[in-house]
Amino acid sequence: MTVAKYHRPLNSEQLAVLNWLYKSRFSTSKQIAKHLGKPSHKAIQNKLQILEEQGYISKRYQPSYKLAGRAAEYFLTPKGARTLPPDSTNEWAIKALYKNKTVSPDFIAHCLNVADIALQLQALYGDKLRLFTKSSMVAYSYFPTWKPDLFLSFKPKTRQEAPRRYFLDIWDDTTPFFVSVRKARNYITYAEEGEWPTDEYALPTVLAVCQDAKTQKKLMGQIKRALDEKYITDEVTFATVTREQLDKTTGTAKLWQKIDDDDEDSGRMSL
Repeated sequence: MTVAKYHRPLNSEQLAVLNWLYKSRFSTSKQIAKHLGKPSHKAIQNKLQILEEQGYISKRYQPSYKLAGRAAEYFLTPKGARTLPPDSTNEWAIKALYKNKTVSPDFIAHCLNVADIALQLQALYGDKLRLFTKSSMVAYSYFPTWKPDLFLSFKPKTRQEAPRRYFLDIWDDTTPFFVSVRKARNYITYAEEGEWPTDEYALPTVLAVCQDAKTQKKLMGQIKRALDEKYITDEVTFATVTREQLDKTTGTAKLWQKIDDDDEDSGRMSL
């Protein structure tokens, strides 16, 4: 008779790794270390190896990665997801994990970009910000069917103040520009026909992180045109920032350029 090998129960840091991978879908060891507050990814290599050996996580890695300077991309397995508390996961999101071994390189690259932005925002705003990824959003019916990359919710400063909420997408080169424009237009349709509980809260502002100033300018033109066509500028607000601007910021200044305003100075906003 084969005796099952005993494994110690997962500790809080190991569970934190699983929870992060559930939210981010794919992540590098450097991103995981940053999420855990570790000074270097080397500090968690042993932890990742143990989780991989026990089947809780896996990774995408090829010999060509080293020559390209590309890090291994870790992901959660269904076994790892079912180890998390049931009230913190969703069956649809768990089923999607079965595709992790076959998804495209562009899909993985986009997940890594989203993880980078999530970590940046969390570092900027700390516990003032509650941040949700698509894996969390699937549990709620009122989000757009074509979900944003991230949903941000800031704690009100006073009891009288309404929460500040945002839909955020990362516009990178993993998705054709016309598809991203179609998604932006979908938010306008959602503002007209969606199920957001507007009686209680205003529709979240739609944010776009653009890969460069050229993309930002093209996006602003496309969304201004779409807003003019629909005549609903008061119902939905769009704002953008470039990846470079976000990378350079050290505080919570007015970085975000509102798209419905031609004046670059007065049209900027903070979150």
